[in-house]
Amino acid sequence: MKKNINLKLLFNTMGSYKVTLVLSVIFSAVSAVVNIYAFTFVYKAANEIIMNIDNIGGLDATILQFYGKNIMFNVCGAFGLYGMSLLFSHITAFNTAAKLKIKLIKHIGTLPNGFFDSNSSGALRKLIEKNTDLPETLIAHQIPNTTQSIVLPIVFAIFMFKYNAIMAVACLIPVIIGFVLLMMIMAGNGGDFVKKYQQASADISNAAVEYVRGIPVMKIFSQTADSFKRYRDSSQSFIEYTKQFAMSMITADSSYNTAINAIFFTLIPTAIILGKKGGSPVISSFVFFASLIPMAVTMLKRIMSNSSETIIVSEAMERLEELLSEKSMEYNDNKKPETYGITFDRVSFKYTEDGPTVIDNINMVLPMGSVTAFVGMSGGGKSTLAALAARFRDCTEGRVLIGDVNIKDISQNDLNNLISVVFQESALLKTTLRENVSLYKKDASDEEILRALSLAQCNDILERLPDGIDTVYGAEGTYFSGGEVQRIAIARAILKDSPIIILDEATAFADSENEYLIRKAFKELLKGKTVIMIAHRMSTISDADEIFVIENGHIEESGNHQTLMEKQGKYKTMVDEYNSAVNWKIGEVM
Repeated sequence: MKKNINLKLLFNTMGSYKVTLVLSVIFSAVSAVVNIYAFTFVYKAANEIIMNIDNIGGLDATILQFYGKNIMFNVCGAFGLYGMSLLFSHITAFNTAAKLKIKLIKHIGTLPNGFFDSNSSGALRKLIEKNTDLPETLIAHQIPNTTQSIVLPIVFAIFMFKYNAIMAVACLIPVIIGFVLLMMIMAGNGGDFVKKYQQASADISNAAVEYVRGIPVMKIFSQTADSFKRYRDSSQSFIEYTKQFAMSMITADSSYNTAINAIFFTLIPTAIILGKKGGSPVISSFVFFASLIPMAVTMLKRIMSNSSETIIVSEAMERLEELLSEKSMEYNDNKKPETYGITFDRVSFKYTEDGPTVIDNINMVLPMGSVTAFVGMSGGGKSTLAALAARFRDCTEGRVLIGDVNIKDISQNDLNNLISVVFQESALLKTTLRENVSLYKKDASDEEILRALSLAQCNDILERLPDGIDTVYGAEGTYFSGGEVQRIAIARAILKDSPIIILDEATAFADSENEYLIRKAFKELLKGKTVIMIAHRMSTISDADEIFVIENGHIEESGNHQTLMEKQGKYKTMVDEYNSAVNWKIGEVM
């Protein structure tokens, strides 16, 4: 377990709300003192009654009324002060949680796009939604409670020793035993469990997102949640971790609760022994102690609860700090290239410092206005090269140039304007078709949007939409097929009109009709542009100016289609295998 509770990020995020947190602590502490002070009047009232037990008619009702009013006033005051403490703590909690969310989302927005390839949306969603909400309970409730849990026993002990030191010692013995047991519990494997629990929680969140996305496929094949291995395993792992920890804590938790509830076990015998010698003062002290013990036990239970909550929040903050420590994409200068060719100059790349080299000393020049295709087996490095060209990631060694400018010296805004990417799986927002197409050009006119859609071969889509470009995607059953989404993504890129286009398997999931329309759309999109194409369908790249065969991070072959076919090398083998697969028929003997 971590010896130091890590809440630095939380307190740094509070900013000026540290003042309201301090006010919350002050009001909570004063509330605890006032609460205990009320019990001194219980002692005085009990003492008054016991002193006059033989002459009950001689009791001064005025004094008892005075004590009663003071008890009521102090108890009400304690509640009011604690209410103020909660008010300030909630103000701090809600604002800190909001600031933490904003800080996290802003930072995520600065991370390279490649970061999201290795960090699932489910895991990030948990961090943003769940981990940032955990401090809310800690600040809003646990900090005021912890303050009272610390102050009450101290004030309690002071008053106990003031009224009867021997009884005070008798009460403290089980409390000390309880604290020793608590320290043993906290020094055990609790921290390790919380870490595993957080990981299991992130896994199940991610698996649940994947499962929901895969429901249509699972329904087609009549499968259930049990058949989705990752979701089942994540759920089982989560159950096992929780059950294992709960069972491991049975003895420790029972021992702790037994100890702190055993105060009467030591107090009553002590009071009986002292009562034989001391008379009425002992009885008054016993009444005072007995009235305070239930509150003291409650406070001690809170300490254990607060300690567990603090560990959970600390672990959550550690995970947020890990995310916030991810290096943001830095833009060193504000240079603008005058031409739009792309150069890879001795480029090498690793995903991690200790990881294998994915791209190894690549040198290539992609002239302005040319169409370049990357082909090769999956995992060879094609998409990584395209990601480096778009600066989704930064190369480990070497440099990528646009024109004669290092891509790192181009501002983020200029780089975004220079490059358009059509991904293998394009995404549409749940908004109007107009806003989806004009995503990168907010001031586009209706005429420009309709022209882009027409050039992207989307006229057939527009014809069936009830409100044309004002139809909301995802509303009232308005959805598009994968090929149609790709054509809308191409319309988006046509409207953006960037000088550099990257096509990452843009026709991978299209049927033959959509592929034909997408290829027609490409003719408009690619006119006069510097283009990088990644494709497994060899028919889509035969007209490329230059084709690079990428394998294991190296360039195995390069040239145009005709040249590579004449070489009788790997490219020809890939083309032949593709044609064989395309022409294959059911029942044909291979």
